[in-house]
Amino acid sequence: MGTWGHGPFENDGAGDLLAALRDRHFDIDDFVQNTGDGCADYLEADDAQAAIALAEVVAVARGIVPAPPQLDGIDAAAYVASLTPDQHAWIRATLARAIADSDTSELHELWEESGPEDLEVWRAPIAARLQSLS
Repeated sequence: MGTWGHGPFENDGAGDLLAALRDRHFDIDDFVQNTGDGCADYLEADDAQAAIALAEVVAVARGIVPAPPQLDGIDAAAYVASLTPDQHAWIRATLARAIADSDTSELHELWEESGPEDLEVWRAPIAARLQSLS
């Protein structure tokens, strides 16, 4: 794994997502197709990282959290306004998959391997974000 951190933008998957949003090359429909239906499929680490970052973009657009410097050059409000209700539901479902367990999420498995304290430091804010987006 390359960049690795507890925050929603402290990893390679998030960096790739932000670059695609900034360049207007991110297609959520392609992302949905590549990551599964939001319920049953195993979620790869990079995809989970991107989904977590995408949920944070939604939180910024809704005014739940202030925009961090990583979102410079991204119009979060305009992007989130372009999402359909189904896409919003998919983001929430994928966020839940990312933190569910190691059978569902590679990223959860990686954090679990680093120890229970690290797992909880990573997982708790994401669970709170999921709650705030529901």
